Amino acid sequence: MSETILCKICGKRRARRHCPAVHGDICAICCGTEREVSLSCPLECEYLQEAHRREKPVPIDDTQIPDPDIAVTEEFLRDHEELLLFCMVSLVEAALRISSATDADALEALDALIKTYRTTESGLLYETRPVNTIAAAVQRAFSASLEDYQKIRAERENLSYRNAEILGVLVFLRRLGQGNQNGRPRGRMYLDLLRQMTPATARDERVPGIIV
Repeated sequence: MSETILCKICGKRRARRHCPAVHGDICAICCGTEREVSLSCPLECEYLQEAHRREKPVPIDDTQIPDPDIAVTEEFLRDHEELLLFCMVSLVEAALRISSATDADALEALDALIKTYRTTESGLLYETRPVNTIAAAVQRAFSASLEDYQKIRAERENLSYRNAEILGVLVFLRRLGQGNQNGRPRGRMYLDLLRQMTPATARDERVPGIIV
C-alpha cells in the first residue's frame, strides 16, 4: 500500500499536483487559494497558465483609464509596431529578471516612465522614480534597454523615435496592464499576457536582432 503524500502547504489534504513555487506536492485547494497570493508562481507552471486562461480581469470603468488625455489609435499602433514589440519584450524581460516582480511592479514602473516622458514633453528634464525598489529596478532595466535601442537605431538608420511616440506606446502598455490584472497580491497575469503576445524569437534576441 502506497504512502499518502500530504499537501506541503496545509499538511492535511492529499497532495494532487506538483508546485514549483514550494518545490513539493500540494492539494488542489491550496493551489487555488494560495496561487499568486502567498505563492510567487513561475509563469511556466501549467496550473498557473490554465488559471490565467480562465480568470476574468478585475473590471475597470472609464474613470480609471490612465492618462485619458493621450489618444492612442489603432493607426498609431500599426505605425509604431516595431517600437511596441520592443517595449513589450523589454518590459517582460526587465520584470522577469526579478523573481518577486509582479504586475503591480511593472505598472508602477510604467507610471514613473510616463510621468518622466510627460515632463520632458513639457520642456523640463526630470526623471520620476518609483519609491518601490522592485518597480524602480524594473524601470531602470527597461529604460536602459530603450536607450540602447534608440542609439542602435540612430546608428543604423539615422532615425530615432520622438518622446511623444514613446509616450504613446507607454500609455498603451499601461492601459493594457490596467485591463488585464487578476487582483491577486502576487499576480502576474499581465506579464504572462505580454509574454504570450511576443514571439519567442524576439524574446530570445538582443536589441540588434529585434531591429533587423
